[in-house]
Amino acid sequence: MIEMKKTIIFILILIIIMVGAGVFAAQQTGYLNLNSVFTQIPGTDIVAKTDDVLNGQKSTVSPIETENKKLRKEKKDLEYKLNTLEGEKTKLLEQVTELQTELTKLRADLTNQEIATLNAEELAAYYQEMKPEAVVKIMDNLDDEIVMIILPLLDKKQTAKIIALMDPQRAAMITQLLLDKKVRQ
Repeated sequence: MIEMKKTIIFILILIIIMVGAGVFAAQQTGYLNLNSVFTQIPGTDIVAKTDDVLNGQKSTVSPIETENKKLRKEKKDLEYKLNTLEGEKTKLLEQVTELQTELTKLRADLTNQEIATLNAEELAAYYQEMKPEAVVKIMDNLDDEIVMIILPLLDKKQTAKIIALMDPQRAAMITQLLLDKKVRQ
């Protein structure tokens, strides 16, 4: 799961870099002017009609003027798309930040789990050396979760003796929990 999140973060960063490089290249080549911001929606008529009526007669528009109008419209459309992409980039950056925060939290949780496992292994080593009767007395006062962590770490013979000395109802419940844990793994 952590590897999947790392991959997602890597892809998002790669997309951001590619968008930034495209914007930089467009600005450097003169196809993009970031200082001017247009809110024109693509597809609306932003080019004046070429058939203007002057004094009741149609005027002729040179091919260069027509091409200029077309290029101005394309420029405005591209600027609108750029503004849209900038908004999406901001959202992606926010998602990257959230994922990094979650990754940090998951790493902290993993560290805590590793510490808990080391502590459980140390306790299991102590219980392994004790008589089963003494271990049962201690486990009678422990939470089932803790017992579930420690018992699998003990030698099978020691575990069997401990379960045999437990209250039959608790032994049955612990056995069921151990089976459920193995099935989930």
